[in-house]
Amino acid sequence: MAHAWAVANRDRLGLDVQVDLGDARTAYPELVGTVDVVTCNPPYIPDDQVPVDPEVRDHDPALALYGGSADGLALPLAMAARAAALLRPGGVLVMEHADVQGPAILRALAATGSWRDAADHADLTGRPRVVVARR
Repeated sequence: MAHAWAVANRDRLGLDVQVDLGDARTAYPELVGTVDVVTCNPPYIPDDQVPVDPEVRDHDPALALYGGSADGLALPLAMAARAAALLRPGGVLVMEHADVQGPAILRALAATGSWRDAADHADLTGRPRVVVARR
């Protein structure tokens, strides 16, 4: 559904933008090692939780919400691994997450040895919601 909305918005706005549909864990094999920035808002809600916000809970498909594990980090960490493959040395990953997941993501990124300068950043409400790391 997100793909269809992205295409509809692109077309409505007359933008010259390529919109691709596929598995982010294996995306863009032709770009391995060449990308400057990867930014993503992966599904990160733990599998046994229900979103609090009604606009999310009542309208977003489960595929866009749940992170594939009890802590919600299976998909975000898989996408970080793909980002590590896609990024050139010095490239940057920017990843949204739940406000309680930052420390776990930072530990997981550090454990891979692929990332440096990893830090968690607050959103406009002051909650830690975005990890930024350099390849």
